[in-house]
Amino acid sequence: MTMKQLFLFLYVVLMCFSCQKNDPYAVDRYFSKPDQDTLMTNIITNIYKVPRGVNPKVKHKLEYRNLYVSQIDKFKFVNYHIDPEDSLHYFFLIRPARNIHDHKRGVFGKYKLDKDLNLLMFEEVANTPMMPEEEILEKGSYLWKDLIYFKGLDRFFLNKAYVEFPDERTRYDKTKKEWTYEKMLD
Repeated sequence: MTMKQLFLFLYVVLMCFSCQKNDPYAVDRYFSKPDQDTLMTNIITNIYKVPRGVNPKVKHKLEYRNLYVSQIDKFKFVNYHIDPEDSLHYFFLIRPARNIHDHKRGVFGKYKLDKDLNLLMFEEVANTPMMPEEEILEKGSYLWKDLIYFKGLDRFFLNKAYVEFPDERTRYDKTKKEWTYEKMLD
């Protein structure tokens, strides 16, 4: 490698590092890559489908953790923020969704952490409808701004173009850590 190539390489690395540091909502500002993977696995365990044959009541057992770890590459943190006032961690991520168009879903949530990166007081705040990733990023930026500023997404309630859950029939049960139907479907 010539000196010019080395200089160019270092410049690019520094620029990338600088860009990440300037993004106030980059998960890299808060956690190393291994810690991000641990957090993502913990989030996946709460928000994603239970693996085939696993009872949902025991999905958090250590023996099933590898099933969730194997899904990490299908998920991506978009934004992350730790509120200095109450230590709540807010996240916006993109996750897979079952559909024929390869659309995905945006997920917004919050939790607290213990020293071992275990999620405490976990809550899914909202899920976007299934859509192309570019559209999730565009609409998600509005949702993220509201979530951080207002600490919730009430202004988008029943706006089906942005939020699929919660709606008039579903709410997030913080005890069960899942979306539940308050009203039976007709």
